[in-house]
Amino acid sequence: MSNLVYLLFLFVPSIYGRTVLNNDKENIIPLNDTKNDKLLLDLPVYNLPNDTDINCKLNAVDISNNIEEHNEPCDPVSKVNNGTALILTPYIEEGRIEEARNACAVDPQVFLGIRSYSGFFTVNKTYNSNLFFWYFPVENKAVNETPWIVWLQGGPGASSMTGLFDEIGPFKVVDGTLIQNPYTWLQNHSLVFIENPVGTGYSFTDHVDGYAKDMATYSSHMYKALRQFLQIFPELRVAPLYISGESYAGKYVPSLAMEIHKHKDAPGSDINLRGIMIGNAYVEPAMIAQLVRPFYYFGLLVNEQLDIVKPLFDAFQEDIAANRSIEAKQKWNSLVTVLLYLSHQKQAYNFLRDDLPVGQYASFLVKSEVKRALHVGDIRFSFVNLTVNSELAPDFLSSARPMLETLLNHYRVLAYCGHLDQMLPCVFASEIYRTWKWNRSNEFLNATRSAFIFNKRIAGYFKSGGGLTEAMIRGAGHMVPLDAPAPAQSLVARWTRNELTALYGDYDYVARQYVKNYSIVHYL
Repeated sequence: MSNLVYLLFLFVPSIYGRTVLNNDKENIIPLNDTKNDKLLLDLPVYNLPNDTDINCKLNAVDISNNIEEHNEPCDPVSKVNNGTALILTPYIEEGRIEEARNACAVDPQVFLGIRSYSGFFTVNKTYNSNLFFWYFPVENKAVNETPWIVWLQGGPGASSMTGLFDEIGPFKVVDGTLIQNPYTWLQNHSLVFIENPVGTGYSFTDHVDGYAKDMATYSSHMYKALRQFLQIFPELRVAPLYISGESYAGKYVPSLAMEIHKHKDAPGSDINLRGIMIGNAYVEPAMIAQLVRPFYYFGLLVNEQLDIVKPLFDAFQEDIAANRSIEAKQKWNSLVTVLLYLSHQKQAYNFLRDDLPVGQYASFLVKSEVKRALHVGDIRFSFVNLTVNSELAPDFLSSARPMLETLLNHYRVLAYCGHLDQMLPCVFASEIYRTWKWNRSNEFLNATRSAFIFNKRIAGYFKSGGGLTEAMIRGAGHMVPLDAPAPAQSLVARWTRNELTALYGDYDYVARQYVKNYSIVHYL
């Protein structure tokens, strides 16, 4: 099979159906085929290039071989020197801070001369649970005065290396070669990518009980890691922090922010949180409850086809109403599969694109010089971790809304969205935001929606008030920085500096006056 393509869905626990393309001949594996239990999640259709991990014997010809149940050291099957995994927690506990900082420095020659740091923080000693981070200080600016961003990938279980290599980091992998990303957010911010939750990407644990099973455990792990990180890099304590993520990170981001907020007055608190950013985010179940409608509104399905999926759709909504998380997640997966099948699509993250170029970096990470530079040793990299995903399945229908309503009373929030996304459409999210209640919610409701101008053209729209900014990016889908990298870079840089302002007049006011005057004239 020369070109094996997998559908990677947000939140999906197992494979319910998939399309295999082989020499332009399309074969559909039956929807009830559960023998091939290797699928996931937060990313769209994806082809891994041919490559072989000589240390783990990881054949990356298709993504199923790059989805790991557990992250653990590989068997010592060769004498290739991958170095050792760098656990920084003992250095911190012993007061060897400068030594820890020097130890986690990444060889810049391996990464286009860009300065960075990486390693692991232990967040649960009982189960030896460790989170991996990769930190890039802002270039040509004062680190202690420049905003910094912590990026959290969604999934759950999708590696944050996707955010780094495919979205906002300083470089990309194209045809196996590392190249600079001209639209990296590093130009205006320091960036920290954390493999979250435990077990994702390079993060690992020695026991199944070491995985997060709810947002309380998740946020506790993340907060411990962030506190350790700031002990090694204290210059970031005064810098404004913005926590950011997309998709399922609509729960991760507010969970970590709330943990920071709860400890803000505690002795030794040193995290200067200023705001959060969520992209095409899954915040509460109401955002996915009408999943079928975007396929109809975009003209990809017709009424007769909606009748086909109605029994499954009704059952899905019943599970949501009854708060049956695991069952709702399974039906969500099945529903997406059927909708894609009926609409002849490979993915639902940008309906104007057939394939999305995501994940080429996986073949780059298997190189021994890369492993040594990143201090990961023989820890297996997990592009998507099924165990992480399944352990959080009971939390699928939990809502982050109460946390966001609290956070909006204290911090700024940017909720951006790509308008071609069928999984978490902008219109559904927008309707939900208008039901949130916080001290200044009326300011947001009464604010004017303005055009977002980039390079003298309309790149989208935004509405700001009461601490909340809602932005829609034209031509982008589920992964906005991938589809519209330049506008996304500009939007975030202007927002973190509080410089996102309307360039023109109050169009809402002008429109109201026009309609009012027209109505009077027409009546007379």
